[in-house]
Amino acid sequence: MAIDLSPQTQAAIARARGHYPNAQAALIPVLHLIQDEVGHLSDAALEQAAGLLDLPLSHVFGVATFYTMFRREKPARHRLHVCSNIGCVVRSGYDAMAHVGKRLGIRPGQTTQDGQFSLDEDDDMIGCEHGASVAIGSTWHRGLTAEKLDRLLDDLREKSASNGHAVPPIDALAVFRPTPGEKIVSKNIGVPDIRKLSTYRARGGWMAFGKALSMQRAAIVDEVKASNLRGRGGAGFFTGMKWSFLPKDAKQVYLVCNADESEPGTFKDRVLIAGDPHLLVEGMAVAAYALGCAHAYIYIRGEMVSEAKILQAAVDEAYAVGLLGKAHTSVMGSYTLDITVHRGAGAYICGEETSLLNSLEGQRGWPRMKPPFPAVRGLFGQPTIVNNVETLMNIPEIVSHGGAAFAKQGMGKSGGTRVLSVSGHVNRPGVFELPMGISFRQLIDEHCGGMLGGRRLKGLIPGGSSMPVLDASEIDVPIEFDTLMTDSRIKDVEVSPSVAFDMGGGKRLKTMAGSGGVVVFDETTDVVAFCATIMRFYAHESCGQCTPCREGTAWLARACTRLADGEGRPGDVELLGSIAAGIAGNTICPLGEAAAWPMLAFLTKFRADFEAKRKAGRVAP
Repeated sequence: MAIDLSPQTQAAIARARGHYPNAQAALIPVLHLIQDEVGHLSDAALEQAAGLLDLPLSHVFGVATFYTMFRREKPARHRLHVCSNIGCVVRSGYDAMAHVGKRLGIRPGQTTQDGQFSLDEDDDMIGCEHGASVAIGSTWHRGLTAEKLDRLLDDLREKSASNGHAVPPIDALAVFRPTPGEKIVSKNIGVPDIRKLSTYRARGGWMAFGKALSMQRAAIVDEVKASNLRGRGGAGFFTGMKWSFLPKDAKQVYLVCNADESEPGTFKDRVLIAGDPHLLVEGMAVAAYALGCAHAYIYIRGEMVSEAKILQAAVDEAYAVGLLGKAHTSVMGSYTLDITVHRGAGAYICGEETSLLNSLEGQRGWPRMKPPFPAVRGLFGQPTIVNNVETLMNIPEIVSHGGAAFAKQGMGKSGGTRVLSVSGHVNRPGVFELPMGISFRQLIDEHCGGMLGGRRLKGLIPGGSSMPVLDASEIDVPIEFDTLMTDSRIKDVEVSPSVAFDMGGGKRLKTMAGSGGVVVFDETTDVVAFCATIMRFYAHESCGQCTPCREGTAWLARACTRLADGEGRPGDVELLGSIAAGIAGNTICPLGEAAAWPMLAFLTKFRADFEAKRKAGRVAP
């Protein structure tokens, strides 16, 4: 039975179809539109989507059931959105998502049998100072202890209404922390009406694009190479070198902005988008021109609904004045660019670039085997460059002032500044744009107001949850890409005591800069429980395509949770190291390492905590 969609939704579906070279690529936007209108994706809704796009129903079903934001059941009476970010877990001292799930007997994305409660992950915190947070409709409850959370659930079940007071979600810009010094990507944040194109242009916006049009494309690539700009999304690969991998004879090229910021502990891109959306649009326009791209896509995390609207408004303004969608005269001839904002639908794996491309093509977000790399065969089978939000927002600066000047602002082979998102046990969490060579100690003491409550630092995660943890003795190193991988003050990650982990060819693993998500934890932290939370996240987010990751992450989560709950078995500590070593280097994409590296690092730096948990456990040796 067909669903009677409103004329507005039908028109939106038609517009969505026009943004892609084939119907399948419009599938995720169409599923969003249908669900927004009818509340969930029933069998009839999936059949309608299949019919509208002339796709096999089996394919539509496979895609709809892969992404966590798509609901196959009617919404529950009380839809609980629980913040699951690890910074929130550290700040509150317990895992609110696991607590609610255990209490209700459901997992994220599920509904209780009586239809009263459903459970969804959220990421309200963005540098939270409140601890555990739960949203129910428009009502937010923050600073919830486990006891307060239990009372909240009891109130909802008994009274069908919460006694909490309605407060708005945290404004992303509320966690931006201005600091002294030269700024690049945050220079406009806080300027009144900066989301308006007229304000952005009055401050010099789109002048870099004008300059780019007067340059040969190869000259722009050379400037980016000279700048030592490195990818800000996690890998830290040199941006100019990545651009140079495009085939010289490519007739069609795509540029994709990876705004699927899902790495636990990371929330900088969200703030940058909300604070200066036109800088990202201009950065994409300059990069697209340099690459010979006529249609670029912004793949934004599905949960970032407000940021997607902000970006769409910025793109619409650029179209309205002819900056996008109309021909420009350049030294290379006529140039026209289109940009499409594309919302994901809830899958951490889509932060990996080939998973993102599959998702953008209307498929499950499964990683691709490499080679071929995206620069050779990427989106829709064409050469493609995928760059992070912060990376692209640096491009106008490089074109305006030259690559050498940008490189000089940095340290070593890492040009420019670094944007860091800090959460956990500090007095002043938030997002900071700081010099590349600042140390973690300086970050905590000089910019974050010191440790919360004056307690002692136990350790920190330097660049999102997938990066190897550091202990308190390792925080005097610069937060720079190469230093974090090589500095002798950082211990080598080990598989077992005195047995170093081999990354291949004898290369040792210390840590990496990652996504810039710094999570600080103090002496009161239950390190084993904290690590178990991270392992459960990766087990949940594994796409299941390859066996070492699918089975290994689940095994890590079970064994680590056993230890955390005081039910560890003899040999569990050694088992964790063995499993992690077996995952690393044996998976299609880096999600295997994303789970294995932090597990091994926690064991290396805090093995005594794991051993103590085992000895204190209830299971006899």
